[in-house]
Amino acid sequence: MNLRDQLKKAKLLSDKQARQLAHEARVERKEKGREQLEGEQQQRQDEVRALREQDREQTRREQAAAEARRKQREELAAVEALLQAAKKPGPGTVKFYFAAADGSLPWLELSPREAQEVRAGQLCVVRGGPRATHTYRLLPIEVGKRVARVRPDAIVHAPRGVLPQ
Repeated sequence: MNLRDQLKKAKLLSDKQARQLAHEARVERKEKGREQLEGEQQQRQDEVRALREQDREQTRREQAAAEARRKQREELAAVEALLQAAKKPGPGTVKFYFAAADGSLPWLELSPREAQEVRAGQLCVVRGGPRATHTYRLLPIEVGKRVARVRPDAIVHAPRGVLPQ
């Protein structure tokens, strides 16, 4: 059932108007010829295909962005878990001083082995609590690099090359 029949059935088009439209369509087809009509139909199909492709591309971009946001959330959650599981320093006999971003000079009581590892660049010091507190933990340097990519503010002391420039 074509549009003309639907309009006629809905009583929006009289029989006379329907016959007139059918006649005009036949005249138009005859004047244009088969090649022009097929060309117009092909052009419409190409336009529909292009619109579908644009729609698919837009959907792909949206899905890629959503996937990137999901991975970012997962990485942030993993880094937060790593920070919570980081080793508490000490107790020890060696005082290790370092400069904090706020200009203060906090210190940690480390065991001799921990102090040696921090000085050798095998461990980095991370903030274990909120920004205003001085609660610190120790992380291996490889884990510290992962934390630095996602939460550089959590790293308070690390050897050169750990924090991204």
